[in-house]
Amino acid sequence: MFRIFFLFIFCGFFISCSTHQKDNILYQRELGSQNCDKNFFAKELSELKKNDDVIFKGLNSGSIARDCKEFELSNEFFDLSEEAYKYDVDLQSTTSKVFKTTTSTLINDTIFDYEGFYYERTMLNLTKGLNFMSLNDFANARVEFNRALMRQEKAKEYFAYYLEKNRAELQKAKKENENFEQNIEKNSQLIEKQYENLFKDFKATENFTNPYITYVSAVFFFMDKDYRKAYDLLKEVFVLHSKNEEMQKQFKIFDKYAKSLKPKRLKKRIFVIYESGLAPSFEEVSFTLPFIFDRKLVSASVAVPVLKKRPASFEYLSANNSKQNLKTQNLFDFDSIVASEFKTDLTLIITKALLSTVLKTSMNVAVAKNDNIGILSLVSNVFSVLSTRADLRFWNFLPKNAQILMLENEGFIELVSSEQNLIYKEELDKNKDILIFVRSFTKGLPARIYKIEN
Repeated sequence: MFRIFFLFIFCGFFISCSTHQKDNILYQRELGSQNCDKNFFAKELSELKKNDDVIFKGLNSGSIARDCKEFELSNEFFDLSEEAYKYDVDLQSTTSKVFKTTTSTLINDTIFDYEGFYYERTMLNLTKGLNFMSLNDFANARVEFNRALMRQEKAKEYFAYYLEKNRAELQKAKKENENFEQNIEKNSQLIEKQYENLFKDFKATENFTNPYITYVSAVFFFMDKDYRKAYDLLKEVFVLHSKNEEMQKQFKIFDKYAKSLKPKRLKKRIFVIYESGLAPSFEEVSFTLPFIFDRKLVSASVAVPVLKKRPASFEYLSANNSKQNLKTQNLFDFDSIVASEFKTDLTLIITKALLSTVLKTSMNVAVAKNDNIGILSLVSNVFSVLSTRADLRFWNFLPKNAQILMLENEGFIELVSSEQNLIYKEELDKNKDILIFVRSFTKGLPARIYKIEN
């Protein structure tokens, strides 16, 4: 019996460390150090090739490699993540899905590999496309931007399926749980009421598409001299942001190039895309709620993830091309994109957490009835407490917001932050279209500059 006791304690301790928050911190420290440690990349790549949490590790390691301007290595990480999305998530067998659902209900979601959010998939292809642009491989970049756009098109279809799946899960839970109204329905309402306060700082959108994907794709096709496609894509963004002065200016220019019989004779452009700060992270929050078992009221804990806002970097960048001095304009809010999808998942997240608590608490009640000594009851309760954890994995390095600006190419550019820090200054080739991509995670870290010409 004591062997069983210590086995459960050991398992419980292992489970208690499995929110993966320590992994998030590790990735944040690695990027923050900007050491570009080859041993770190080798270790991560080795783990991915052993099929160890490929999506989570690949997304984060790929971002760190990109920050180090190791574009081929970055895409190697992203390729492995994309492959895992296909074979481990989309083509997952029914048997595997049932096993995962059952086991995660008994313990928690953190024991299985991360399956990611949909917005992460589209951003994965966009980032791969930008990596290929930096490698001057516009042919493969075109493939990645087309994939990102295709995933955008499928977003509504995906979420319609997901919402239907959520409804089916709820109906199944209703049939299988004797005290569904109290244990699941009423407790779910109590948690969702708390989420109303937690969500007050987030503006979730009804549209699941990410216009940033469309905008960056439009810039790519413009630089690739496919002006008609660039115009068609920018028009989609313009419809959503028609009152934005910068978007109005760019829409007119894209229209002019699309209609021109000799666009090569037109003035070359500089595009500035500025990704600022960090999208929301996740934190664990616990609720103690009433449950009914054998007609008795029992209190038990439920753990769920909540969104936590993270700061932007510089408020804006000023750009000078010797003739103009303009500011970037904030156009894309990732906080709202993340909040929208999280809200869609919320009902299922809460339901699964409640079902897990119901299962563990009913197990505790059953053990207590048949345990004269009290040791197994203690083991069972310890296991329940330590395994009641939320999954906090996410792609750590997506931006909080994205800002844009377009200037005529006069052969020079200077970028200065809102706090008057020089970000970038260089002479440019006046005969090329140029993308200056600026990534600033925090004010305390040097901004990464990616100059792409064509």
